[in-house]
Amino acid sequence: MSLSMTQRRNTIREFRKNLGLLGLSPEDLAEHFDVDERYINDIIELRSGVLEDPWIIRNYLLGKAKERGVALVPFTALVGDHHDYWFLDGAMIDAGELQ
Repeated sequence: MSLSMTQRRNTIREFRKNLGLLGLSPEDLAEHFDVDERYINDIIELRSGVLEDPWIIRNYLLGKAKERGVALVPFTALVGDHHDYWFLDGAMIDAGELQ
């Protein structure tokens, strides 16, 4: 599945907005996931080339929001249970680790 240009723009905006709502930066995510900050930026700009990466970041942000009691801007393209999407590696997303 590929996203339309509008969906891509909206998803990138949603990532940026939600990071702000949580007071997190790409640098914070890079530290948590033990990856380069450029890689985090590629993921939230939907340039990583790995379909599971945005879902891993999304799930992390959702977890942080729940922990902190913060209401996030809803994700409009990354919705539902990732296990329901045949083209995603659910085990990889469940592991919550970036390559």
